[in-house]
Amino acid sequence: MDGNGDPTLTLETFKTEIQTLTSAKRLWVAYSGGLDSHVLLDLSVRAFAEQLDYPVSALHIHHGIHPNADHWAQHCERICENFAIPLTVLWVDGNVVDGRSPEEVAREARFAAFENFLGKDDCLLLAHHEEDQAETILLRLFRGSGPLGLSGIPKKSRVGESELIRPLLAVSQETIKQYAKVRHLKWIEDDSNHNTRFDRNYLRHEIMPLLQRRWPRVVRSINRAGTLCFETASAVQVLAMQDLETVRGEDAHCLSVSRLLLLEPVRRRGVLRFWLQDLGFTLPSRDHIERIDREMLKAKPGSRPRLKISSYEIRRTRDLLSVVSLSIGGIHLNSPS
Repeated sequence: MDGNGDPTLTLETFKTEIQTLTSAKRLWVAYSGGLDSHVLLDLSVRAFAEQLDYPVSALHIHHGIHPNADHWAQHCERICENFAIPLTVLWVDGNVVDGRSPEEVAREARFAAFENFLGKDDCLLLAHHEEDQAETILLRLFRGSGPLGLSGIPKKSRVGESELIRPLLAVSQETIKQYAKVRHLKWIEDDSNHNTRFDRNYLRHEIMPLLQRRWPRVVRSINRAGTLCFETASAVQVLAMQDLETVRGEDAHCLSVSRLLLLEPVRRRGVLRFWLQDLGFTLPSRDHIERIDREMLKAKPGSRPRLKISSYEIRRTRDLLSVVSLSIGGIHLNSPS
């Protein structure tokens, strides 16, 4: 820790953190070419690249939207050549459709690419840091999220069959910048990160500086509140897990409508959220949960209502409520051809 209680970035602490969190056979670093992911890549290479039983590779997502996207991919190739590690470029379709948020579409495209590419022996490292966590919690608060959403970004989760770890989640961006300066790293500056038309950028550049001037430790306080929300959500999930076993259909993607309706409304909402989270889908909003309850669980006999939520759809057929994943653009390996 430094004098402000911020974890310092040393090879030993980083290496211990990774080895504690995963037993995967291969490490992949999600590498955009920006500051945070470059520091994460540098740490990973220095800590593990010489261990033949724990190889490090980089994974770059090419959204094909920004005019400099090809330049960014080429920069990443040069850096990885210098590190003497392999780089895989995944091409995804990040174009916005049906009025959805560009940030949401890009995120879903990235995670769909990760899920399709990575295997069960892989661990993907992402470079989210302390400020990213606080911004996520605030954005979810503004959307009216409950305790689970307000828990923020998990340090460890899964994407498809592989593990996903964010080892810098408790590290401030200032510490990351200092590491990059000491190591003389060269990174890409994405000009779209300063476009306050996007919610996260507006929060980062307009709102957070105001909060920090008034409350200097506000980032750490927000994240501590997120930890408390996680503890509350974990207790709620224990009950939801038990309820899920009583309402689950023969297929994991189906629930019994009649058994769901036997639960109290608050428990019914809890089991619906846990069911979708357990299957790896984006958590629905409270409005969506209420619509499932009102329009689908209590629908007239014989009707077959559907509700699209983000990248999936909820469907009702007789006594079964099911969830179906919807396709998200094209995903290509290494080239758009």
